[in-house]
Amino acid sequence: MIFRTCENLTLPKAEESFFSDLLVVGGGCSGLAAISAAADLGIENSLLLEKEESLGGRLGKSTEEISGLFAKTVQPKELLSHFSLFLENYGVAHQESVEVEEIYVLSREALSIVHSQGEASAYRYLLKAKTKEGERFFISKALVLAVGAFTPEENAAVSVLIEEEKKTGSPRLFLTGQSLAPTQSIAEAVQSGGAAGRRVGEMLLKEKHKQGF
Repeated sequence: MIFRTCENLTLPKAEESFFSDLLVVGGGCSGLAAISAAADLGIENSLLLEKEESLGGRLGKSTEEISGLFAKTVQPKELLSHFSLFLENYGVAHQESVEVEEIYVLSREALSIVHSQGEASAYRYLLKAKTKEGERFFISKALVLAVGAFTPEENAAVSVLIEEEKKTGSPRLFLTGQSLAPTQSIAEAVQSGGAAGRRVGEMLLKEKHKQGF
């Protein structure tokens, strides 16, 4: 995964892009928890991207009992079923077999691809991805990365980006799960994802309230 500024990006046409308020990359336990928590707050225009053919990550592979989340211990596949039902009930969109290759931070000037200038200022990230159908572009106001441990190069790039985000006073990039701490257990990753989802959800709701929607 490469992190870039938009200087060298040939911008796609608006009709060639998928727009969302919240984009979560990574459909493992932390990504599922993040988008579920945001949906529970009322964030409707969200999208979950997963590079594998099915959601779940460790939840679909591990047999380790999970404790600390509910009143009783649960099996990973039980938790995956819980998240799957939640996404279905809330109508949360998700796409599998989507490999994000490049992430661009959009400047105000680059946002001419969005027709409404008032709305354009809210969009922050453009993701270039490879799918079974070919190249796709995803544009979002906020981004949660739940992709597992970064390479040293990716970690350095993300650290710089996060520092830049902090300077804006309104961060739109959130790390969770093993993207935040590679040694997190499943329970810790779920808790981390839930916390990130609530943070970004509250931020988006606050912005929506300011705009009078």
